[in-house]
Amino acid sequence: MSNQLFDINTAYSGHVQDIGWGPEVRNGVGAGTTGQNKRLEAFKLKLEVPDDLEVKVMKRAHVQDFGWLDPVYEDDDICGTVGLGKELQAIQLQLYGKDADQYEIWFQLHVENKGWMNWMSGGELAGTVGLALQAEDIRIMVFKKGVSLKTDGVVGFVEYVAPPAKDPVVDANMAGKYFSWAELACDCIKPEYGFGWCDGYPEQDLKNQNAPYLIDILDRLREYLGAMIIVTSMIRCGDCNDHWGGIQGSYHTTWQAVDIVVPGFSPYEVAVAANKLTGCGARYYRASGFTHLEPPGCGVYCQE
Repeated sequence: MSNQLFDINTAYSGHVQDIGWGPEVRNGVGAGTTGQNKRLEAFKLKLEVPDDLEVKVMKRAHVQDFGWLDPVYEDDDICGTVGLGKELQAIQLQLYGKDADQYEIWFQLHVENKGWMNWMSGGELAGTVGLALQAEDIRIMVFKKGVSLKTDGVVGFVEYVAPPAKDPVVDANMAGKYFSWAELACDCIKPEYGFGWCDGYPEQDLKNQNAPYLIDILDRLREYLGAMIIVTSMIRCGDCNDHWGGIQGSYHTTWQAVDIVVPGFSPYEVAVAANKLTGCGARYYRASGFTHLEPPGCGVYCQE
């Protein structure tokens, strides 16, 4: 039952959009798909444990529109949903039983727009919550304690919590304490470009849905740094995003990303300060000299 590397084998299968249940795989092999944009909807997991050991596993799933489901414990239990067209977004696995303290379970999700996230271990959460991103593949292994699969600087779980609603801003022209709507608007309203694809604020409902998170970050960062912040790009309509070479589905088109320059501070210093202050994701572009802020997830890293 065991081999040279694994005292306890993991055997699991995934239920994938348009495919159904895939074959049972073992010990760290992927049980879903990558590069096909197909959601992982559920999985089954059993442990192959030597007769002289008592180690079992608790499985729990976070599912689109349902949130965290009740834990399941048996080998044939489905963790997630089947036949509802709902994406699996996050999981939690934990060993239990008389000998469980000798071992650790490791699990990893491949997530839409993020790729393989970090390995997480027993009791931790893997994947995303609140970002509407589907898990697409899953890997699971069990080792004796003392082994770590984590990679420094790689995120394994992200939860986005929307900030509380703010009191209405008295000046309708101001988006926040320091920033006007004109500063944040799509380049379509700027006469120097003359694009005219939108009125500067496509999808108006996003003003209250997504914009408050970034505006709060900008206001807090302005006070923290005590310096002027120049917004180079926040809101983009689809045509404007294409014109500037933005990626498909860019956070800029859903009012969830902002590019800024802070005179007197390097892009790296701005990224670290914003992440430390608010927990937002921050990318800094040394060559281009700006910092990109977005919802939690990417941490702080350089992107040329």
